[in-house]
Amino acid sequence: MSGFDPTDADALHEEAIARTGRSDFGDDGYREGLGVLIDAIRASPRHDRIAPRFGAMAVNLLVGRLASQAGWNAHPELLDDPVPAPLIITGLPRSGTTILHFLMSVDPQFQWTPRWVGEAPLIRPPREEWESHPQYRQVHDRLEATFAANPGLRAAHDMGAALADECITVMSQSFMTNTFNSTLPLPDYRHWWYEADEEPSYRRYKDNLRLMGARARDRTWLLKNPSHSYGMDAMLRVFPDARVVVLHRNPVETIASGASLIWRNGQLFEKAETGPIRLDIFARAVERMREARERHPGAAVLDVHYRDLIADKLGTVRRIYRHFGLTLSAEAETAMQAFIGDNPQGKHGRHDYSSGEFGITDDQVRDRFADYIARHDLA
Repeated sequence: MSGFDPTDADALHEEAIARTGRSDFGDDGYREGLGVLIDAIRASPRHDRIAPRFGAMAVNLLVGRLASQAGWNAHPELLDDPVPAPLIITGLPRSGTTILHFLMSVDPQFQWTPRWVGEAPLIRPPREEWESHPQYRQVHDRLEATFAANPGLRAAHDMGAALADECITVMSQSFMTNTFNSTLPLPDYRHWWYEADEEPSYRRYKDNLRLMGARARDRTWLLKNPSHSYGMDAMLRVFPDARVVVLHRNPVETIASGASLIWRNGQLFEKAETGPIRLDIFARAVERMREARERHPGAAVLDVHYRDLIADKLGTVRRIYRHFGLTLSAEAETAMQAFIGDNPQGKHGRHDYSSGEFGITDDQVRDRFADYIARHDLA
């Protein structure tokens, strides 16, 4: 990408075409968000630092769009497949969504998106073929290089080419997700996103699930993304029969932890701005989530406290299965017990943080989330 202008939309598309030999990006709905991002970067006083990171992200996402469209063009019948009653995990970032997702992903009744498939969607191959796939090796090597260059990042948030990944990796193809707020300091984009309707992004995501799960059409999808707390209304419009687990943790802990994570992830932000950004996004998210649940009173939603999950992981899983009428097999329970034993808290090191490091105070967080804390007994 040398000599390449990362804020030229045509150049971004040409790079993705050159990399893949494909040229069909699908519908043009994504171009609005892409344009907002480009304009925001051009106007930013940190243009020179942000633009290269954005260019790499944007080309990867356009490559992902090309892969999805190629899959649909080759197998248009997949777009008629149902995606019945997925089990979706959400909640504030840093509230236990990742550990619960990883834990439940060992149950063979579920299918999920491994990171290497989500970045450039394709029909998910059998597990024994993953390591030999060129796309797997590329994603694996890049993630390991990232963790080697930033040793504290894995302690804050583990990722792996073969691990169950967040929905946002695929949904970012629409250029309308919180991904960009968590990686690039662009207030103009953030304020545009606050007003956007994410339903088209969720509809594209549903089509991607149809593609990736084509070999396992009868298996239930296990999905996870903290940003579904913000987009819950659109999510429930697209997945009206979804079974949703919402994790709750005291925001004094989650906001500072999330601020620490986005600051570590590339350090494009000034440290003191990360706290206010996270505070604003996720204070809005819990109110939008409350409103969405009121708008969809028939939605199947179960609230789970982080403290209960940490105190008794397997007991929490049993409660989730009972609530949604799922069967926890002896095989799955044994695999979950093994996972818990192999993955103690802090396995990859301690993730230390405090609100004051990131431009906010604990009292500011408590004030902004007062209703949420009271509603879910999080004090």
